[in-house]
Amino acid sequence: MSDEVLELDIKVDKRTLNRFLLRNNFLRLGGAIGLFISAAAIVLLIALWSSLSDPQRVILFFLALMFTVIQPLSLLMKGWNQLKSGTFREPFHYEFSAAGMRVENMAGSVDVKWPDIRKAVVTKDAIYLYMNALSAFILPRAACKENYAKLAEMIGEYRK
Repeated sequence: MSDEVLELDIKVDKRTLNRFLLRNNFLRLGGAIGLFISAAAIVLLIALWSSLSDPQRVILFFLALMFTVIQPLSLLMKGWNQLKSGTFREPFHYEFSAAGMRVENMAGSVDVKWPDIRKAVVTKDAIYLYMNALSAFILPRAACKENYAKLAEMIGEYRK
């Protein structure tokens, strides 16, 4: 597989970006803590309803919604705007080889060596190649078509 070059043209769709954003948010420590705070606010709101003043109820209700509704919706809306106006409007062209990957889009191109990829996550729906803790190249299974398994194998082999 060392001489093989796998080329893919990938356009990230709304559904795939939504999954990435929510997954990336809720699997991080901050996202888990936010969910805990919202859950605790719901429990307190229910358990102490009769002994709470109206302002206390409003605060707990807001905290209950903050990390379960408001923050995720805000995150998704930012992603949707990025899909409409950013570099996501056009497909990304990827070339994967033993040396790494080359990514080209309307903003330019970048060569990434395998050791420079911080983390690779392969799920049933997509492959996420993290360059840092917050951003990743998103490779949806549907866009990779029959090359998804081959790509996952290449990433596993070259990122050792």
